[in-house]
Amino acid sequence: MSAVQRGAAAGQAGASAGSPAGAAALAATTGAVAGDVSSRTAEQQRLQRLVDAVARQAPGLSWAAGLRDDGTTLLVSSIGCGWIPPNVKIPVGVNRLLEPARRRADASVVDLLGVVTAAAVHKAHGFVAKPGPDDPLLTGDRVARTGPEVDELGPALVEAVRRRDGLPRIAQTLAQAATRGTGVTENEIDVLQREQHLAYQKALEDPHELSAAADWMLLAAIDALIAGHESLAHYHVAWYEAISAKSR
Repeated sequence: MSAVQRGAAAGQAGASAGSPAGAAALAATTGAVAGDVSSRTAEQQRLQRLVDAVARQAPGLSWAAGLRDDGTTLLVSSIGCGWIPPNVKIPVGVNRLLEPARRRADASVVDLLGVVTAAAVHKAHGFVAKPGPDDPLLTGDRVARTGPEVDELGPALVEAVRRRDGLPRIAQTLAQAATRGTGVTENEIDVLQREQHLAYQKALEDPHELSAAADWMLLAAIDALIAGHESLAHYHVAWYEAISAKSR
């Protein structure tokens, strides 16, 4: 019971519902309850719009958004223990992502959210509402997609790529070029984009398979570094290191 409801109940103890005071107390209680329900409904709709915005970009993944007690809005995906892949632009309104960590392989997106006061979910390949006038802009990356900085990012990326047997040969070449700032050709960028798309398709086959996600994280980091987005490269490499920690 809220503070408003407790106060109204106390007032009713000294006045019957039929008296003016009792009627006023009942009206206050009813109004408080109605306002609370309306607020929860509005928050649920806001979260659903956020989830729909990312689900339209990657409908083959499961998604969840939740409001935490501290007022932040958390977004998680079903791939790589909650990592947000590079082919998804984050909507405005999301201001928190999971810290990179290796989590239970069978954890659902709801499990990944943890304790929240409200949540919205999209199941992989499920229904997604059509875009509407109240949909958020997809410009939230700089605010939300941040994470711990990786020590010696360039060398760490080159070494990680060198150790991954499943990556295409060009990944090593591009990782070194991105780190040294020597430049890459348009053809090489096209190849990298195709490899990322293939990694996405492999990840869709089993989002809980961390090996496919790890390959994609490294390719995404290379792409980000080539484009000059160092903070995004830190994000992807930090996730790679986190989910690979027990398997190296």
